[in-house]
Order: sequence, then structure tokens, then C-alpha cells
Amino acid sequence: MRIIYIEDNPANLALVRRVARLGRHNVEGYTDGEDALDDIVTSPPDLLLIDIQLSGAMSGLDLLLTLREKNVTVPTIAVTAYAMLGDKERCIDAGFTEYLPKPLPVADLVALFEKYSTSLAAAAAATGV
Repeated sequence: MRIIYIEDNPANLALVRRVARLGRHNVEGYTDGEDALDDIVTSPPDLLLIDIQLSGAMSGLDLLLTLREKNVTVPTIAVTAYAMLGDKERCIDAGFTEYLPKPLPVADLVALFEKYSTSLAAAAAATGV
């Protein structure tokens, strides 16, 4: 599975890459939304993880809204240190598929990657790809 993770913290990116390798997934990392935007639109990944607070002019929410305006419908996970009451709902209401709080729980990452990998495999089998 091809995963793009937009994250400005190298430690978080490294953790996601290590966990993804366990399932033989590939993670491409970007530090800001502007750099990732063209790649996501021209070659959508199987799964997208976006930190809400990014360096650069574009926040994770801004990036998601731009992607949805461009009809990118890839499952998109909000990854954020914002873990206050109501933050999860705000992210889901904004259009994120799911929400993961930081610090990133490894077991939740493994389950998330397995869930979407299984879903992709089922879709491929149904279409004969």
C-alpha cells in the first residue's frame, strides 16, 4: 500500500515508516502541504495521513479542503496533538475519514494500516485487478 504522510516532525515520520514496513507498506513523507499537493492530486496514494498543524502556509485542514475541491477522495487520517474534547469531531466534520491523536499509538497504526490494506485487497479482488 502506498501511504503519504504530511508531517513536519521527523520522529513521527520515522515511527510511521517503521510501523508501515511491518506490513510491507511504503510511506512517502512531506513536511508541508504545498509540497505534497501536486503529488497527491496527480498520483493519489492508497492512504493519506495529515498532521493538522504543519509548517508552511497551509494547515492540514487547508490541505484537506483543497484536496476535496480537487475531487481527491483517498481515505484521509487526521494525525494531531490536538486531543481536547471535540477535536476529533471537528476533524471528522471537516472531512477527514479518521482521527489519530499524538503521540501515535503503535497498535492503532498497525490496525489502521491493516484495515485499509484489507479493504484495498478486497476491492482489487472484486474488480479482478
